[in-house]
Amino acid sequence: MKLKPYFAKNMRLAMDLVRNELGEDAVIMSTKNTKDGVEVLAAVDNDYKKDYEPNSTYKAESFYKEPVEQAGASLGVNQEIHNLANELKSVREMLQNQLSGLAWNQSEAIDPKKIALLKKLIQLGIGWNLAQDLVENMQQKNTPEWSEILVELENRMPILENDIVDSGGIIALVGPTGVGKTTTIAKMASKFVMRNSARQLALVTTDCYKIGAQAQLKTFADLLGVPIHVAATQGDLYTLLASLASKKLILIDTAGLSQKDSMLNQQPTKEKEGIDIIRNYLVISAATQLSVMDDIVDSFSKIGLNGCILTKLDEATQLGNALTIMVEKSLPMAYTSSGQKVPEDLDIIKTRELIDRAMVLGQQKKFDKEEVAFKLGMGKEISNAQ
Repeated sequence: MKLKPYFAKNMRLAMDLVRNELGEDAVIMSTKNTKDGVEVLAAVDNDYKKDYEPNSTYKAESFYKEPVEQAGASLGVNQEIHNLANELKSVREMLQNQLSGLAWNQSEAIDPKKIALLKKLIQLGIGWNLAQDLVENMQQKNTPEWSEILVELENRMPILENDIVDSGGIIALVGPTGVGKTTTIAKMASKFVMRNSARQLALVTTDCYKIGAQAQLKTFADLLGVPIHVAATQGDLYTLLASLASKKLILIDTAGLSQKDSMLNQQPTKEKEGIDIIRNYLVISAATQLSVMDDIVDSFSKIGLNGCILTKLDEATQLGNALTIMVEKSLPMAYTSSGQKVPEDLDIIKTRELIDRAMVLGQQKKFDKEEVAFKLGMGKEISNAQ
């Protein structure tokens, strides 16, 4: 197959040229306007045109160009289409931003107090949907004050009535790699031994994948004088738990898994129908981006979650992301951790204290650079990216 350009004053004349030369089997590859008229790039299989003469001339004020190979021309055409698609996408995004900006500026002019409250919430790291819901709910109650917004946020946060270590039972810590599950297990175990006997505690690990994971937990167990048990499968785990039934507290350390990992469904502590003796607590870093945190909670919810433990508070630049997850996912917080000290850096924190910390971090965050983005109506994008 050969590609050949045709030039004419208008499209009708160009099509006549293509039809007369290549016949009804010709395929139009592209068309574009030129300063003298139009250019049509056409093609036909050589088998259909045995009498094709590449050196013939054409009327209708067209002129001949040497045919080009199909591969090279196709690449050029495809690149041109690709560039055009990118340009159209850019124009669409620009128009959307401009329209959003107009809508936002209009809203700010009509209800500046509402916009000011939304900006404050997003500065804390609160998600866009929750921020809007809080403000609109307070407006309906005719109490759109900052203090009332904070009270409403506190009221929506789920809480745990008791210290989970003091309550005893079987507790498993689950979550992504590197969030501090094993260290948190050590802190919880130390806290329990300080208040009870080491003989009432059992440590179990299901992490048979990470090199050195069991060794780390064994080090903590040896310091506390507590034996460590290993269970590779869910069957092994339930058999082991039955033999440890006399223990007041059993802490289970699990393998760190990505929220995208297919092995998540094979988690040994996964909730079984009719059996709820294991309480799973999601360990998550406070420094995690809101959209990622949301994805993590959704994925680990498939194994059944009773609450969460927020680690690395000392590395977080905002805490509104954690507050948002707690409210939107109805996930109560059991502990917070802000360091590596065992067991000092493990605290039960009240919801009001967590909000106060979020406010302190929010005040440290410079918002001026994002003001322009808000003028463009990009509040949601800023919130989701935090």
